[in-house]
Amino acid sequence: MGGRSLSLSLLYLYFRRLQNTETSSGKTMSTESDHDSGSIDRISELHDSLLVHILSFLPIGDAIKTQVLSKRWKYLCSFIPSLVFRSDSVGRDIYKFAEFVSNTLILCNCTRLKKFAVVFRFYFIQQYETEVNLWTRFAAGKGTEILHLDFHRLGEYEFDEFRYELPQHVYSNSSFQELHFSSCSVTPKAGVDWNSLKKLSIGYVELSDEVIQKILVGSPVLEILELYYFLGVSRLHFSNASLKKLILRENWDGKSNFDELQLEIFAPNLQSLEMLGCLGRKDCRLVDVSSLVDATLNFDLCHEEEDVLEDYGRDVNILRRLLERLAHVKSIKLVDFIFDRLVEPSHASTGDLVAQLHAK
Repeated sequence: MGGRSLSLSLLYLYFRRLQNTETSSGKTMSTESDHDSGSIDRISELHDSLLVHILSFLPIGDAIKTQVLSKRWKYLCSFIPSLVFRSDSVGRDIYKFAEFVSNTLILCNCTRLKKFAVVFRFYFIQQYETEVNLWTRFAAGKGTEILHLDFHRLGEYEFDEFRYELPQHVYSNSSFQELHFSSCSVTPKAGVDWNSLKKLSIGYVELSDEVIQKILVGSPVLEILELYYFLGVSRLHFSNASLKKLILRENWDGKSNFDELQLEIFAPNLQSLEMLGCLGRKDCRLVDVSSLVDATLNFDLCHEEEDVLEDYGRDVNILRRLLERLAHVKSIKLVDFIFDRLVEPSHASTGDLVAQLHAK
């Protein structure tokens, strides 16, 4: 029986027992004596480790509620190896959410965590920064493999000056294998020590070439890098032989001049490239992508309505340079925007290039 089937079985048992508990006038539930004489409680026959695995499929709030089922269930949820906290699971009260997270961590008996995630959809209030720092220190101390911190407010797409600043202890942890940061300030003051990191995703953030370089030097086995809703980066020079995939989606360019909007990509070992969403007026120049096997260009160069005609020629030049550098790629996916821009009678040579690439 797969994990998903077991999870569904537990859900059925959980709601059935919870309903019985609520109608039993305070009677304590046992494993088999409260069932009909002919029924068999197969879930309770399972080993504790398997029950904990099943509980890991439930939202953390529901998993904790299973403590009322019986004495045996009281402490099982404290051994769940993946802790995922979402603000919508406890309403929109920021104080209650923070209290819920802190209280749950106090009960945790795991020696190591597979995943620790906080999705915080409120306006981030600076007074909670110290508390969040304690959560990240807890995760680091538990040897967490996947750390996910998302503090982006729903519906907000403007750059917000205040970001949760990652504490310095986060940058020195060799247990992290995946890191996901959204609306976090990424500013390592010393070096970065992410020796086991294979995937890094950073969004809604202002970065710098210096910070990117620190991350790359300190992540020797990094395989996948994703940047989204980002600004401040002009160079992505990857000497890491391990880095195989780069994802760029969405971009903040603000009021920058054209010269400040160039993004130079030097990645001779890169095998996969995805450019998605609105890249604004970012001029991405592929200096060396000689090992690239597949590329997805599913983006547009968004402009204000009054700038469309003025920037048309510039768009054509940007896209032509990209396509010329991708001529060797075996598999390439192009979005309609590129055809609309380049397949024009006045750009016959570029149109031929697009057609050749599309034929792949």
